[in-house]
Amino acid sequence: MNDFLKQDIFFFVTTIAVVVVSLLMAILIVYLIKISKDVKYISRKAKTEADLISDDISQLRSNIKTGMKLKHLVTFFNNLRNKRKG
Repeated sequence: MNDFLKQDIFFFVTTIAVVVVSLLMAILIVYLIKISKDVKYISRKAKTEADLISDDISQLRSNIKTGMKLKHLVTFFNNLRNKRKG
C-alpha cells in the first residue's frame, strides 16, 4: 500500500474521531450546565426553607421562654399550616 494512501486514511479516521469526541464533549457540557442550574435552584430553595424553619423554631422558643400555653402551641401549628398553603 502506498505511504500517501496510508497517511490519507489515518488523517481521515483521526478527523472523524476528533469530530465525534468534540460532539460528545459539547453534549456533555450542555448537560452539565443544565444540572448545575438545577442544583443551584435546589440549594436556593433549601436555604429559603431552612430560614423559614429557623424563624418558626425561634418563635416557638420565645413562646416556651415566656411560658408555654396551649394557645401558643395552636397558633404555632396554625402558622405552619398557613405557610404551607401560601
